[in-house]
Amino acid sequence: MPKMVTLTIDNHPVTVPQGTVVVDAAKKIGVDIPVFCYHPKMEPVGMCRLCLVEIGRPMVDRATGQPLMNEDGTSKVQFGPKLETGCTTPVSEGMVVHTQTDGVTSARKDILEFLLTSHPLDCPVCDKGGECPLQNLTMRHGPGNSRFLFDEKQHLGKNIPLGELIYLDRERCIQCARCVRFQSDVVDDPVIGFYNRGRKLEIMSNSTPGFDSIFSGNTTDICPVGALTTADFRFGARPWELKSAASICTHCPVGCNLTINVRREAKSGGDVAIKRIMPRQNE
Repeated sequence: MPKMVTLTIDNHPVTVPQGTVVVDAAKKIGVDIPVFCYHPKMEPVGMCRLCLVEIGRPMVDRATGQPLMNEDGTSKVQFGPKLETGCTTPVSEGMVVHTQTDGVTSARKDILEFLLTSHPLDCPVCDKGGECPLQNLTMRHGPGNSRFLFDEKQHLGKNIPLGELIYLDRERCIQCARCVRFQSDVVDDPVIGFYNRGRKLEIMSNSTPGFDSIFSGNTTDICPVGALTTADFRFGARPWELKSAASICTHCPVGCNLTINVRREAKSGGDVAIKRIMPRQNE
């Protein structure tokens, strides 16, 4: 049994196993800390900074090692001078986390504002439109307008085939590195990677032939902004037009959970046609 740790998030106590990161601990009590680069199945990297929160830790007497107490018997808590990433910070006993202070909400607005300065207004034609975390988080946490005026907005390559199945739109990419980390850390097949720096940072395939890994389709599932799309679904349907049904993969005895998205198609005589197959949590 792992050691359990009790902390407070937005004045709500929560007890989780030691080693749990703040983002996952917050989910236990229904507090949603926004993330882009974080994925529960991969090691956290803290790249997008959207999960910044205020974190305080119990104060300890340096001479005796004993916790310092307030007059009412509660532990004295000292907050750090800067915000910390909730996806990389493990919980500790007595920790206090604030996710809705003025400093936190201001930081989220700034980060989303920076992301949107380089992001194209492709929502009406983007396959991710309607189920896009960037759309949702901008509506929930983003600014109502931008302070930036770009007379020469950077334009990058669109509809770039990385392989036979996967297409890349470099303008939409927010450099969260989910796809790169998935191929490197999960699949152990690092056939795509980041090249250059700053505004010139971009994803490229470093394999010959192109990005044709047997797991390449998973990168489109975890991409949060529609930068990676599949040739068999591009411009095929809008998410709100699809109906979903739970299913199981039959390719091997493992029986992974799947979600099948279907829609009635005029070209098939009004019959239901499978438009895409998505992974479902397998726990």
